[in-house]
Amino acid sequence: MYEINTQRLIKTFTEIASISSPSWQEKKAAAYIEKRLKKNGIKPGRIKCGNSFSIYAEIPGNPDIKTVLFSSHMDTVVPCSKITPIKSVNRITSDGTSVLGSDDKAAIAMFLEAVTVLKEKNIEHGPIELLFSCAEEVGLQGIKLFDMSLLKSEYAFVFDSGGPVGKIILRAPYHGTLAVTVHGKSAHAGMEPENGVNSITALASAIAMLPQGRIDNETTVNTGLISGGTATNIVPNLASCKIEIRSISEIKIKRLISKIKKTIDREVRKRGAAAEIIENLEYPGYKIRKEDEIAKIAGQALESIGIRPEYDSSGGGSDTNIFNSKGLKALNFSCGMMKVHTTEEFIEIHDLIKGTELTLALIESAPRKS
Repeated sequence: MYEINTQRLIKTFTEIASISSPSWQEKKAAAYIEKRLKKNGIKPGRIKCGNSFSIYAEIPGNPDIKTVLFSSHMDTVVPCSKITPIKSVNRITSDGTSVLGSDDKAAIAMFLEAVTVLKEKNIEHGPIELLFSCAEEVGLQGIKLFDMSLLKSEYAFVFDSGGPVGKIILRAPYHGTLAVTVHGKSAHAGMEPENGVNSITALASAIAMLPQGRIDNETTVNTGLISGGTATNIVPNLASCKIEIRSISEIKIKRLISKIKKTIDREVRKRGAAAEIIENLEYPGYKIRKEDEIAKIAGQALESIGIRPEYDSSGGGSDTNIFNSKGLKALNFSCGMMKVHTTEEFIEIHDLIKGTELTLALIESAPRKS
């Protein structure tokens, strides 16, 4: 088994978690990562991305072994202006006033400890690429804007799923959104309401006819934003909402989006209004078979550290979706983060250790070139 320096690993995680890094404001977290990589003789590069940047680094290795990529993201959701990790005997939590940021800084700590162990123990390995992306939490913007031509890897391993270490995410959803604007007609609400067309009422009637929540084991719909009107004494002429649709099945999401658009158009017309709908695919889904080489490598790596792999689907997207859509075979792994995106977030120290062991096992499991 690998000799993980547990105290150093915990210190790394609590230090990087303490750094506030909301989306597009990852500079301080990136500087920490750069410093740690340079300490191990690794030269990181900054890849500009919008108002921020991602960190990319190459670690040379045996050229007869296939190059593999390890990827995580640097940004966190809010509240994260002041994060105080609290360590107990078995776990690390937030102090209850912020997120902890184990999504995805647990992965960052695991990767940094793993490359340190590689150097300390002089472990033979193939070429390795590291990518720490920005702006993942706002629609995977960092990885969408990353220049994929820089990558040499045949496989990518992303650590960005919740739950104890041991899950391999073979399937993740397509994620589409509909931005809906309903156009009615203004009128004085007290003097001539009959001359107006209430856009809020029209939109509400349409939303009431839409499927919501869990549609089936692969598909969900959620109307998450709604707004409209300017004053109580004016019949509102504009109302809007934003709807997200997710499905593992590309066919299902296309059919459902078409049905929702037709329903909205029909229902608002009944009330004399008109609907403007802008459709967008936020990111594509992916499916990996258990029989694929990358899944076999993942399963064998988990078994080598004493964990029976669990193969699962996810309802959320990650940078993994974009890698696969660009032709780079990628898998997402659970890395111990629990109750993410809440102020009750925590991670078990055992999972920090196991995630680091898994990183090293995946490095050693990289196949040789044929």
